[in-house]
Amino acid sequence: MNWKSKILLCFGIIIGMFACIHTTVFADDVGDTGGTGQGDITGTNVYTFNYIYDSARDAIELQVVTKNPISSFGNTNTHTYTSPSDQLVLHTQNPICGNSIDNAIATMNAVGGYNLSVSDVKSKLNALGYYDKGNGVWKYNGGYLTYVSAVKIRPKVHTVHYEANGGSGAPGNQIKTEGVQMNLSNTKPTRTGYTFKYWTASIGGIYNPGQNYTHDQDGGTVTMTAYWKDETAPSCSDFVATPNYWSAGNGTVTFSAQDRGSGLSAITLQRYSYVTRSWSTVKTWSYNGTTSKVTGSYTEYSEGVFYYKLTITDKAGNTTTKTSATIYLDHSNPVLSGAQNTFTDWTNVAPVISFSASDYLSGTTYNGSGLASVVIKDDSGNVVARGTSSAYYRLAAKYEGIHTWYIIATDNVGHTSSAQVSTKYDITVPGLDGTEVTDVINGVTVSGYCQDNIINQHIDDEASRSVNHPNVTSGLKSVILYKVYRGNKTAITTDRTRAIFGSSNTHSYFDMYYDINPTDDIVDYYLVIVQDYAGNTVTKKLTSQRSLLSWFHTSIDRSTYE
Repeated sequence: MNWKSKILLCFGIIIGMFACIHTTVFADDVGDTGGTGQGDITGTNVYTFNYIYDSARDAIELQVVTKNPISSFGNTNTHTYTSPSDQLVLHTQNPICGNSIDNAIATMNAVGGYNLSVSDVKSKLNALGYYDKGNGVWKYNGGYLTYVSAVKIRPKVHTVHYEANGGSGAPGNQIKTEGVQMNLSNTKPTRTGYTFKYWTASIGGIYNPGQNYTHDQDGGTVTMTAYWKDETAPSCSDFVATPNYWSAGNGTVTFSAQDRGSGLSAITLQRYSYVTRSWSTVKTWSYNGTTSKVTGSYTEYSEGVFYYKLTITDKAGNTTTKTSATIYLDHSNPVLSGAQNTFTDWTNVAPVISFSASDYLSGTTYNGSGLASVVIKDDSGNVVARGTSSAYYRLAAKYEGIHTWYIIATDNVGHTSSAQVSTKYDITVPGLDGTEVTDVINGVTVSGYCQDNIINQHIDDEASRSVNHPNVTSGLKSVILYKVYRGNKTAITTDRTRAIFGSSNTHSYFDMYYDINPTDDIVDYYLVIVQDYAGNTVTKKLTSQRSLLSWFHTSIDRSTYE
């Protein structure tokens, strides 16, 4: 070998060594993509390159088949590059392509489950510095492509995972492929008591359902976590205030409430009074974010007409307000009036009992349940008059005497008030029992004729004189005897002809006695007037023998009848 040949040989060896060193560095740079140098390109052996997809390693491997065995292949005629670290030098410059990389990609898609186009893979290899030599064999400057990990040439993909964050119904995972447009799922999860607002991504940022998602990364998972906000007001399944009619009892207010979001914070019960026309807070219940159903009750002891407002607040500040029906509570008795209108002293005019009633809530002018009846009963319990808000009764004759009357007012919830008055009623005149007679003299009827010229009368006001059988009478008030001449009355004021009774006494009586003497002034007749304490008056006209003689111009000596 001449010196020129030696120089060329050394230069070739140096280039080959440089190529080997460059291959190693480049292979390290591209990771799981392997290559090898060309080495000594002399010789006549035939190299056939087959690109084969190995599913066990998920890689495209270069299988080299030679016409003649070679020592670097272990004196065999085949070698397969099963890792990027295998850098066995190939001593050929013009290999033949057997199974193309196109076929290997097709097998990779079919067996490995990929969906890569040949052009995409080739574009990826080009980006890594490899190129098609022109005969289907892929190489780079000074070496050949020997090994391609499938995951290194696929587009970047990652998983988008949805986390419901306490809710349910999150969308299923999505796979984002580099370079492929993807929209997030339109499906929204649900969570009782909350409103879904948006997704917060583990890579940062806020995403909405259906939004275009452009983030790319090589593997891993981006988690979309649901962001919830409690915008739902608490529920109130019932809110009842009873009774909704007039009642003598107490009122009851009950409720049931729940907040399945942030939970209950507080419930406030307010009361409106139609009587005072004002609101007041009557009770507050506190909770610490419970999501369980709660119940509560309030007893209304106060009298009045009320309705209630229930305000339910959750921890997020949402409120629900409910208004109840109206309740009516009457705890007051009716008020009777009219006792002052009843005449309670002795009278011979039938007394009138007249009462009216009102039914206001205590201390107010607000009408209560209203009146059901006003009745008047006698002292035997018999109802003599009835009305709704008033009653009127004028005494019948049978109630002569002293009687007590009971007046009862009843409202519509059963409260009662009562009053009583007494009447003194006397319509029977006092009795006059005397010795006078009625006679017919000379064809003339003479009443009250005192044949013996003596006026003798028993006077009383006993109950037996009345057909009404009163329990008592008013009793005598005054008795007086008059002599009447030519229409003029002159009182005869002796202790046996005149009496004044200082107080009412059923059993008072008076025995009147008067001896008509011949020396008496000439009179036309004598008149007895008796009055009782009720104002009943009885009179009796008496005629003496002397008067009779003067009328008929006769003379009769008194001795004739003594």
